[in-house]
Amino acid sequence: MDLAVENIVTSRLANNGQACTNAERVYVHEDIADTFVDKLKESFESKTIDNPRENRNADVGPLISHDRLKTVEDMVNKAKENGAKVVAGGEPADLEKGYFYKPTVLTNVDHDSTIMQEEIFGPVIPIATFKTLDEAIDKGNDTVYGLSSSVYTDDMNEAMRVVNELKFGETYVNRENFEAVQGYHAGIRKSGLGGTDGKHGLEDFLVTQVVYMQYNNNKQ
Repeated sequence: MDLAVENIVTSRLANNGQACTNAERVYVHEDIADTFVDKLKESFESKTIDNPRENRNADVGPLISHDRLKTVEDMVNKAKENGAKVVAGGEPADLEKGYFYKPTVLTNVDHDSTIMQEEIFGPVIPIATFKTLDEAIDKGNDTVYGLSSSVYTDDMNEAMRVVNELKFGETYVNRENFEAVQGYHAGIRKSGLGGTDGKHGLEDFLVTQVVYMQYNNNKQ
């Protein structure tokens, strides 16, 4: 669990949530949800918010624009109106400068809500629970996107089942969602077509020539 918390925090808050492979939503088994949320809350609330150009120790920087800040704020407010509970953050950071939003953890989030179904691109992680692995896989696949996904488990049989059944271009097992240059960085569905990195990425930039030749086998 500690590894999952550490990596999800890294994945969600990297570049203040404005990276394509950031963790966008979490499904956690109901039996461990309370403990998991407490650990995530503690980590989120320990982060320093500031301009990294002025404070090299800052953990979370600003969002790219006022529009993005407003969008993130509106998404969180709508989630709250629909019954989500704010465990950490939940509002802009009052620094009297820049477009900062507090690292935010939401629970009791409905799977079909906008904040679960749309990309947030901000330091906000919505959490829902599940009872069975079948349910978790079904909910994970219930999205129009398909770039990165992850699974945290000490059961490699479970891990391989998830790897085989999740409909994503990338799946990370017990590690943060950032690709290696020797891998293949690619999404499916509305997350793109084709990819980069690794030998398969190189092949996407090559032109393939196909030749069909019929030889004359009649000997004179």
